[in-house]
Amino acid sequence: MEIKLSDFKKGMKGKIIDVLENPVSTKLAEFGILPGVAFSILNRAPFKGPIFIQIDNNRIALRFKEAAFIVVE
Repeated sequence: MEIKLSDFKKGMKGKIIDVLENPVSTKLAEFGILPGVAFSILNRAPFKGPIFIQIDNNRIALRFKEAAFIVVE
């Protein structure tokens, strides 16, 4: 069963398994969103708003639809 980053709740931690092909996959890779990278959810805006994650010392805001392309564990 695939779990998407968009399903994670605030405070949860995980590891990126795969980034599905999408229009912004190149930009996500530039931000360091790559398979094998550990992350934590800093905050989630309500009503499918942005999801704020931390990878190492970098904080990244993702649209809900972008987070749905990221497979995690």
